[in-house]
Amino acid sequence: MQNVTYQLKKSFDDSWHMDRPHFHEDVEILLCLSDGGNFFIDNKLYPIKSGALFLINEAVLHRSTANNSYERYILHTPPSVLSNLSTPKTSLKAFLKKNCLNINLDVKTTARLKEMFYDVENFNEDSFGSDIKRMMCFTSLLLEIFANFDKNAVSPIAEGNPDFERVSAILKFINNHLSETLTLDLIAQNFFINKYHLCHIFKNATGFSVMEYIIHLRVLKARELLRTGMRVQEVSEAVGFQNNQHFIRTFGNLTGISPKKYANEYLLGYKE
Repeated sequence: MQNVTYQLKKSFDDSWHMDRPHFHEDVEILLCLSDGGNFFIDNKLYPIKSGALFLINEAVLHRSTANNSYERYILHTPPSVLSNLSTPKTSLKAFLKKNCLNINLDVKTTARLKEMFYDVENFNEDSFGSDIKRMMCFTSLLLEIFANFDKNAVSPIAEGNPDFERVSAILKFINNHLSETLTLDLIAQNFFINKYHLCHIFKNATGFSVMEYIIHLRVLKARELLRTGMRVQEVSEAVGFQNNQHFIRTFGNLTGISPKKYANEYLLGYKE
């Protein structure tokens, strides 16, 4: 039987501001059930709307900020699950070629998908054959989700944020100079603005501070390089850390594992 490891929960908050940007080793699928706020994902800004369905690939930096009550279903599952369930005719793993997919569902489709999420979340594990039925229920949910992505692969961009267009250029600048020394002064000078104004518009548009964005981006890039077998010291320098111990400490804080252990575990798993 296929391993269908996943975590699913329904969350509700009067308002929601992620304490910090983050990323996962798993794929995240999110169904929004209310309006209001923005979702910053992979250098793009998406509106939080009822019926908005997101697929966020592993190791993609994201952060959500909701203005009002925020209700959603959140599903996490390893990329390997999508690969194992894929067939030549029905390839779920093909959707992982993009960092993020986002579509807006109509009311009827949202209601049907909400019901399927509920069935998976509240599945009865005690009956005969429950393990097989659980896999079938989860697989049916995935097929419904990806069928909708297959039909409607459109990514709407949030409107009404006057800072974001200017911040987009700053995001590109940071990405293009990630291995170099980046300071608030240097970035502000490049865009001919006051560094305090830079901090304000960047935070307002993305939900990130400039420096926390840079640090998270460097750790994500380091994660990629460690998977190639590069030495930790080389990776530290390649992604712009000036101090190797600072890199090791920061990587551990954001991923929960040291760079060396991360590389060893990935390369060992890859060989197996």
